[in-house]
Order: sequence, then structure tokens, then C-alpha cells
Amino acid sequence: MNRFLAAAFILFCLELGLFLIFVPWSTLWENNVVLTYSLPLRRFFLNNFVRGAVSGLGVVDVVLGLSELGRFWKSLKIVNRTTPAE
Repeated sequence: MNRFLAAAFILFCLELGLFLIFVPWSTLWENNVVLTYSLPLRRFFLNNFVRGAVSGLGVVDVVLGLSELGRFWKSLKIVNRTTPAE
């Protein structure tokens, strides 16, 4: 994979994961415009179990980003070792 695309994917995973971890517990989640029009949706999305599930998905996304970062870092070390010194 291209280095730029790998770095972009890692940043995307980390950003999205952090967003999904923290936003369900913020006022941004509670004051969502879509939730003001539907009371059943509002009750569902303001349920703590749903918030926890969304935050759990964020944790999974952060772990994915960190594992990809480790693989990316390891591949950079291998490339640097195999290049001949001039």
C-alpha cells in the first residue's frame, strides 16, 4: 500500500475512533436536530447502552488504527534496513 494512503487510513481510524468514543456522551449527541423530530429515535439514541455500543465501536476503531500504525512502523523499519547505505 502506498505510504500516504496508509498514513491517511491510520489517521482516519484514530480520528473516527476518538469521535465515536467521546461524542455520544456530549451535548452534541443530545441536541441533534434529527432526534428532535422523532421521540422513539430520541429515546433509543439517548439510551446509555446505545451510547456505550457506539463508544465501543470507537474503541475498536482506535485499536484498528493503532495496530495499523504498528504494521506501518514495522514496514518502515524493514524498508530502512534493506536499503543499501551510500
